Amino acid sequence: MPRLKKTVFFAALITFATLLSIFCKMENRSNAELVKTDFDQQLASFQDAIEKKLLKAVLQRNEKEIKQSFLQTRAKYKRLEYYIEYFFPSTSALLNGAPIDEIELGENLIEQPTGFQVMEGIIYEQPTKENRAELLNEVKKMQLNLQRMSRFNEQYQITDAQLFDAMRLEIFRITSLGITGFDTPDALQSIPETASALRGIADVIAIYEPASTDKTVSSAIAYLDKQPNFNNFDRLTFITDYLDPISKYISSLRLARKIPTVASGSALHDDAISMFQTNAFNVDKFVGNSTQFINNDKVALGKALFNDAVLSNGANRSCTSCHHQSLAFTDGLSKATGISKGEPLLRNTPTLTYAGLQRGFFYDLKAGTLEDQALDVVHQKQEMNGSLTQAAAKINSSKTYFSLFQKAYEDKSGKADAWKIQHALASYIRSLAPFNSRFDRYMRGDKKQLNADEKKGFNLFMGKAKCGSCHFAPLFNGTQAPLFSKSEAEVLGVPSTTDTIKPKIDQDLGRYALYAYPQYKYSFKTSTLRNIKKTAPYMHNGVYKNLTQVMDFYNRGGGIGLGIPVENQTLSADRLNLSKLEIEQIIAFLGTLDDLP
Repeated sequence: MPRLKKTVFFAALITFATLLSIFCKMENRSNAELVKTDFDQQLASFQDAIEKKLLKAVLQRNEKEIKQSFLQTRAKYKRLEYYIEYFFPSTSALLNGAPIDEIELGENLIEQPTGFQVMEGIIYEQPTKENRAELLNEVKKMQLNLQRMSRFNEQYQITDAQLFDAMRLEIFRITSLGITGFDTPDALQSIPETASALRGIADVIAIYEPASTDKTVSSAIAYLDKQPNFNNFDRLTFITDYLDPISKYISSLRLARKIPTVASGSALHDDAISMFQTNAFNVDKFVGNSTQFINNDKVALGKALFNDAVLSNGANRSCTSCHHQSLAFTDGLSKATGISKGEPLLRNTPTLTYAGLQRGFFYDLKAGTLEDQALDVVHQKQEMNGSLTQAAAKINSSKTYFSLFQKAYEDKSGKADAWKIQHALASYIRSLAPFNSRFDRYMRGDKKQLNADEKKGFNLFMGKAKCGSCHFAPLFNGTQAPLFSKSEAEVLGVPSTTDTIKPKIDQDLGRYALYAYPQYKYSFKTSTLRNIKKTAPYMHNGVYKNLTQVMDFYNRGGGIGLGIPVENQTLSADRLNLSKLEIEQIIAFLGTLDDLP
């Protein structure tokens, strides 16, 4: 054989062997590896769109193209959201985090927001030389963050269990955040962006079940495509008839493939299919360590202590003095009263129902755990003026408490101490979350529980009124799904009186009194709306006597909408333009959140 022919022959043979090797490797790759490869390819397309479309439009100051390319690139992000949020949570905050400063109290560090939500705020305001320079800087920062994420992803080894958990949590994220306008308050692109997020889920399912004829996800996308209008979208139907079935399908596929659950970062049980199912939450994930885990004996002990005046100085005041069970553990007063007769305390008494399912306590979030809250209240001079150490000494002379402590802590001595008292009280409060409202029953399949106005009220709450973008379903407090790892506070600009002619800001400084950051001035925890009909009056100062007044405040745009100059207000100052009927429907829905006997 001539030398040239030999060379060509061997070159062809080597090429064939190489291609065969590559093909075999591709054939032998796991589904998780295929998903990772698909992510890499889509990430590259995402980066390419940032560079060739969004960056180019910003440099050319082409306003129409800026908006179009912005929406296109964020749609690409949404398709990858399930993966980025799960495997790169810190980077996801830089790509699409809330447009507010993040303050690290322990490190005295203020992190400026960046990413799509910041871009949106800039793009949808009147263009200026300054804000377009800021927008350019944001785009460049996003490019760097994506490059870094791409490098890190090369080193990752992901598992089937993680991917199924990521999909599960993405469905919950869509339910609570995606369809509410939480991360697109100006563009109001929640509906088409939800379709993009579901296409990302469909990409994964197609790899694990390539021959599937199931239409669960495609039907949901089709439903979204038919109802693109933000204000008119039927979110209640979408959750119950489309999102929940997708979640069930993902779970059935995982079980069919014999893929185990993974220890999730969410406070939901690792195998929870719906956030609205019975016992969806793992209460123990809201406590610090295994010594604090809840059990029935601790709850019984905590209830006894909660109702006992032994914790107060003088034994004349118990927790029930301010927290009445018939009022969802509030007191019906604008502000709580102290030990001195008629002496008002600083703030309104909050409900204790569902209090255990949050990450911060008191209106100013000064306590990080329920145990810390109990310690503070017992020792606070105006509230109970007591001592846990002294209370323990008194309790240890009681035969009844001896038995209760012995059972609760499996301690033969039956002795009480300050920590056990704190923890028992916290355990009882953590048990006050029955999820037994008409709304809960509806979400579990009993469609007779809500009437037409209540359904409309839910859709307004989660959409046009934007209530759900701060009071996150299913807890309807400021603890954000799907991880439930942080409880939010907001600056609303709450007035001192109901005077709308010459309104003045309430002088309570909120979190600012503890930490003197300008961002914290007048900042208060976002409380739960569960059992809201039982817990009037409302706001931290009890200024509003009924929900109609509360809704009028929000409808006007909070403090700024009333005419109060609140420089750091986090609530949108834009009017909601809700009609009287729409307000009534929202209030009707809120009534469905009251727990039933």
